[in-house]
Amino acid sequence: MKKLVWTFSFGLLVAFPSISQKKNVTDAAMLMNKYNPMMGSEPAKKTVNEAKGFIDLAAVNPETAEDMKMHLYRGMVYFALIEVSTMDAMSGKTIDTALMRTYSEISKESFKKVMSDPKKSRTRDAQDFINQRADMYFNMGAESFNAHNFEQATQLFLGAYTVKQFLGEEFTDAYKYTTTCLKYASDSLIERKEFKKANELADAVLSEMPNNTEVLIVISEINLFKGDFVAAEKFINRALALDPNNKNLHYALGSAYIDLKQNEKAEEALRKALDIDPNYSDAQYQLGAHLVNWGGALQTEAGQLDLKDPRFKEMDKKAKDILLRGAVLLEKYIETSPNEYIVLKNLEEIYRRLDDSEKAMSYKKRAEAIK
Repeated sequence: MKKLVWTFSFGLLVAFPSISQKKNVTDAAMLMNKYNPMMGSEPAKKTVNEAKGFIDLAAVNPETAEDMKMHLYRGMVYFALIEVSTMDAMSGKTIDTALMRTYSEISKESFKKVMSDPKKSRTRDAQDFINQRADMYFNMGAESFNAHNFEQATQLFLGAYTVKQFLGEEFTDAYKYTTTCLKYASDSLIERKEFKKANELADAVLSEMPNNTEVLIVISEINLFKGDFVAAEKFINRALALDPNNKNLHYALGSAYIDLKQNEKAEEALRKALDIDPNYSDAQYQLGAHLVNWGGALQTEAGQLDLKDPRFKEMDKKAKDILLRGAVLLEKYIETSPNEYIVLKNLEEIYRRLDDSEKAMSYKKRAEAIK
């Protein structure tokens, strides 16, 4: 009889740690079932931190370390820690961004295990938790978009996209609308010369979408408008490394080189855009105008030299060659835009400079007919 008592007691001692560790998961689950980010900052923070204490114990114990219920609630707890910190940031408090990155990594790690579990025992729970939040951000983003609050819409659509990443999923609609809203927001901020704010918004998007070439173009445009042409070139080249056959990127790079007064590089980049699309009218106009300005400036410089100066003929010839290249492009441009008065007047001036009075008169008549 005594032996039976001791065997039973030993069994209790062995079972107790396992029950205790499973209870840690249960206690964390109970707290997370009560948690609601709208319950108020302090109550929400208290609930999540209590849940963290229980789930951290369960995560390091061999009895529960690979339990899918533990990973489900670990993912939830660490996501909620980010959520309450975000609320603090919105109220003006400083948050530890390095700590938030750690929380994000832990949450994603646990959700990844839940999503890849062959039994799929907790997959639906994880999806419900994340999708509810992603949908909420997306719907709020749509409301802000319809109200033309594009800065806020950008942040909310980005939030929806980022939340889905916790399940390892791409929220393609949120990706698309984030990019679209960023363009609108950036245009408005640039117009108001709020370059710092525009950069901060675009950088936030780029941190979550590092391979989004459209975002890289937006950042390059912000830098162009604020006069930082070197930074603009850097971001365009970064985009070109991702998408070398994007005509818009070559166009943007050529425009940046024009501002940097690197004439040859500007022509090379814009011609690459035209190699990709020979009928790219924006590139035809931009390169034509660039060549006319460049050739005109060179011709003016040559005119300041003594006619006996050996550099005069060489410089004058180079200027006329550049002007002629510009004329060819602008003539192609007006094939599809025949009523562009300014272009016709420029062609008149180019051919006067090239001593072709017949063509100059022809373009003068076409311009006068429009005016």
